[in-house]
Amino acid sequence: MRKFLILSLILLLSACGAKDKEAAKNSLPWKATANSDTATHVLGVDVGTMTFKELMFALQLLAEPALFQSKDGKLTLEAYFGKKKFGLLEARLVAEMDADEALLQKMLKEQAGRDSTPSNHWKYKLNIENTRLANKQRVWRLIYLPVADYDLKQIRFFGEPAEKIQVNDTAQYLLFPSKGTIVLWDTAGKEIFYYAAKKDFERLKKSLPMKKMILSE
Repeated sequence: MRKFLILSLILLLSACGAKDKEAAKNSLPWKATANSDTATHVLGVDVGTMTFKELMFALQLLAEPALFQSKDGKLTLEAYFGKKKFGLLEARLVAEMDADEALLQKMLKEQAGRDSTPSNHWKYKLNIENTRLANKQRVWRLIYLPVADYDLKQIRFFGEPAEKIQVNDTAQYLLFPSKGTIVLWDTAGKEIFYYAAKKDFERLKKSLPMKKMILSE
């Protein structure tokens, strides 16, 4: 009986270990799949269909949504997540919600304080009511900011891009519309990975900054 229990325990631990390895493998940033036009599955979440609240539950991370205003007055509703391990890799995430202009203007009017960002944008704090509204909005774009620099071998895991857009002498965007993924490959700086549903891919492409981003730590 004791031998049977020990054997059962060994088999259970082996199964759990295999499951953990498979989960880690599927959490890699190049493991993006867009099986429908409405969602891209990556990092264990479905970008394009999940609300911000659902995203936080899926990631098991909390983040505070905030309203951002660029120098030209454009408003976006975003949230920044701190460092998290995805498999063996560590990264920060940025989620952008699909809020309409009326809601963005409401949040701006009712903002609860503001700060400037390293990119010279205004960051407005949301009140309790608007935070609840932000939690209900669809996450249309997810940005993955690796902690470590990637090399070309890792970038090649994404596959062959359908299109390349040169940004400057060292950086270019690699576009993978079938995966709902865009990679900023920079030989002199940090890489950035963008994810959206296939139906939002043109919107994602148009949202790409064509100047070097200034990111806070």
